[in-house]
Amino acid sequence: MKIYHILTLVLCSLLLSCTKEEIKIDPDNLLIGTWDYTGYHNNMSIYTRSLDFSDNHCYRFNSDGTLVERNISGWCATPPVSYDNYDGTWTILNDTLIQIHVEYWGGMRDYKMGINSVDRDSLKIEEVAIQ
Repeated sequence: MKIYHILTLVLCSLLLSCTKEEIKIDPDNLLIGTWDYTGYHNNMSIYTRSLDFSDNHCYRFNSDGTLVERNISGWCATPPVSYDNYDGTWTILNDTLIQIHVEYWGGMRDYKMGINSVDRDSLKIEEVAIQ
């Protein structure tokens, strides 16, 4: 009977010690954070704020101007698709436009991203120009 009480106590303490991580949001720059691709609508890619990358196209914008883009790991996009993380940088050009410079499976890529809207939960963008 003592073992039952001890196991119950240990199990309860383990369950109570588990806490859900919360997403940290920078109110001065809502773009900072991790964004997971969730769909495409009206010529815009839609991303949802996330704690970490999923097995999908994702971005992590860091406050120091660096970024990680999770993108396909090779030239073939036929399912099943494999993803990899690529390092890069981002720069604000104006209120709605940012410049991206990032690695990809074939070398380096530069493009401008138009931000249609960003809030605490969603990011809507359109790729403006590939250089």
